[in-house]
Amino acid sequence: EDGGVKIYSATQSASLVQKTAARVLGLATNRIEVEVPRLGGAFGGKEDQATVWACLAALAAAKTKHPVKITLPRPQDMSYTGKRHPYSSDYKIGLTKDGKIIAYEVTFYQNAGGAADLSPAILERTLFHATGSYFIPHVKATAVSCKTNLPPNTAFRGFGAPQAMFVIESALFAAAAKMGVQPQALQQKNLLRQGDEFPYGMKAEKCRAIRCWNSLHRTFDVSAIEKRIADYNRHHHLTKKGMALMPICFGISFTNIGLNQASAMVHVFSDGSVSVASGAVEMGQGVKTKIQGIASRILAIPDSRIKVEFTNTQRIANMSPTAASTGADMNGHAVRIACERLLARVTKHVAQKQLGGRVRYQDGVFRKAGSDQELSWDAAVQKANSDRISLSAHAFYATPHIYFDKSTEKGKPFAYHVYGAAVVEATVDCLRGIYRIDSVQVVHDAGKSLNPLIDLGQMEGGIVQGLGWMTMEEVVHDPHGRLLTDSLTTYKVPDIHFAPDIKVRFLPAARNPAGPFNSKAIGEPPFLYGIAGYFAILNAMRAVRPDLMTFDSPMTPEKVLMNLIGCGKAFRE
Repeated sequence: EDGGVKIYSATQSASLVQKTAARVLGLATNRIEVEVPRLGGAFGGKEDQATVWACLAALAAAKTKHPVKITLPRPQDMSYTGKRHPYSSDYKIGLTKDGKIIAYEVTFYQNAGGAADLSPAILERTLFHATGSYFIPHVKATAVSCKTNLPPNTAFRGFGAPQAMFVIESALFAAAAKMGVQPQALQQKNLLRQGDEFPYGMKAEKCRAIRCWNSLHRTFDVSAIEKRIADYNRHHHLTKKGMALMPICFGISFTNIGLNQASAMVHVFSDGSVSVASGAVEMGQGVKTKIQGIASRILAIPDSRIKVEFTNTQRIANMSPTAASTGADMNGHAVRIACERLLARVTKHVAQKQLGGRVRYQDGVFRKAGSDQELSWDAAVQKANSDRISLSAHAFYATPHIYFDKSTEKGKPFAYHVYGAAVVEATVDCLRGIYRIDSVQVVHDAGKSLNPLIDLGQMEGGIVQGLGWMTMEEVVHDPHGRLLTDSLTTYKVPDIHFAPDIKVRFLPAARNPAGPFNSKAIGEPPFLYGIAGYFAILNAMRAVRPDLMTFDSPMTPEKVLMNLIGCGKAFRE
C-alpha cells in the first residue's frame, strides 16, 4: 500500500529486517513496516538469520503485488540456518603450589561457517568471558574466526561465553587432576572478589561470586553430597555417580556500545486504561509481562488496565535487537521513564486544577494532604484530557557509564555482572554408557526480581538447555558438509524425561541499582550452569577409569561408552 510493504517476521531484530528489506527493495526505511506479534522461542537464532527469509517474502510480495508467506519445513530450517559456533581451543594454565592461578593463555578457534554473520561479535564476548568466574592476574586470550564450508553459524543463548567458560573449567579440571586435588578446591580459591580487575580493565563491582558459592554450600550441604556419592560408588560397580560445581559470572550489555539503547511510547486513554509500546520482542521469556508490571507499579493501576502492544517499527523506530539478556533492562527503563513523566504530569494537574494543593498518589487514588478529598486515577485522567493535558509520553534510555576502547582493549563494556553457583549430580551406567542427570541445585544472583515466577522459569529452561548442549545435542555433518542431524529424529533435544530435579534459590539482599527496580537480567546466565553436567558425568566415568581426561562436548552416551571401553580390566576387577 502506498508503495510500501508490511512484513510480519519471526525476528528478534525488527529494525534490522526493516533496514535490510528497504535496501533490497530500494525503498526508504519508512516505507517498510515490520511487526513481530510474538515468537515461539528464539534464543539468539532469530537475531540475524530471520532477516533473509523476511526479505525474500517482501521481495516476492513487492513483485507480485500479492501477500506472500514463507514457512520453512523443519529439515530445511535446520539445514539452511546456522547453529551455535563450534570451537576448538588450546590453553596453558599456571598455578602456584597452593592452587592460585597466576597465568592463563588460551586460543579460541571459532567455526564461523561461510559468512561472518554475528561471528566477530560472538568471538568478542568469548574473549570477555575467557576467565569465567575467576580472577587471573596474567591473561593472554586470542580468538580466531575460521571460514568454513557450512551455513553461517550465529547467536545462541550465551553468545560465545559458554564456549569460553567450558575451556577455563576444563583447564581447572585438568590442573586439579595434575595437582591431586578436587576441582572445586581450585574453583573456590580463585573466585572473583570485590575490586578484582577483569582482563579487559573493568573491575568487579557488587561482586557476589563468593556469596553465591558459600550460600550454595550452606543451602544444599555440598559436603554431604560428596560423601553420599563416595559411599554410593564404593557399593555399586555397574553404575557410578559424579558431581561438579559451576560458578558463573556473565556481563550484561551489548558489547556493541551503540546497541545499548531503547525507546518506549506510553498512551493513557481518557478512561484511564494504558497502552505501552517498546522495542522488546516477546519470545516466551516473559518480557511483556515484566514491562506490564513496571508500568503497573509506577502508575499504581492493575495489570489488566495495561496493554503491551506488539513490537512494530512504526511505533518504535531504530530498535535494538531483543538480545544479550537486555530486553527487560533497557526497554523496562524506557517504559519506567515514560510512565514517571505521565504520572508527574497528571499529578501536577490534579494538584493545580482538580484537588488544589499538595496531593499524594497511592493505590490508584490521589489524596489531598490534610483533607479527606480524593480522586481516582480514572477520574483524574478524564479531567486532564478535558483540560487538554497531553496523556502520551515518549522516553529514551541509553545504558550509562559503559565504554570500550578497542585500541587498548580496555574499558567498562558491561552495566553489571550476574553471579551464581550450581552443583550438579549425575549417574552413569558403566556397562551401556547411558547416564542420567539426577539433580541441579543453584544459588543465583537475580537482583531483586521483577517477577520471581518468570525468572524461575527462565532458570529451569536455561539449565535444561545448557545440559542438552553439554550432553546430547550433537550436530553431525557428512564428509561433504551435508547436515545429517536435520530433524528431531536425528537431533536429540532435552525433553521432560531428561529434565533433572532442579532447585533454585535466589540470592537474598542482592539489589542491583543498574536494573529496573534493582532487578537483574535472567535470559542467558542460567544456560552456563549446564556446563557442570559435563563434568559431573566425567567425574562418574573417572570413578571407573581414574586416568580418563577428555574435553570433547557434547558428552553423548556413545562417547561415554567409547571412553569407558578402554578400561575393561579395571572394570572387571
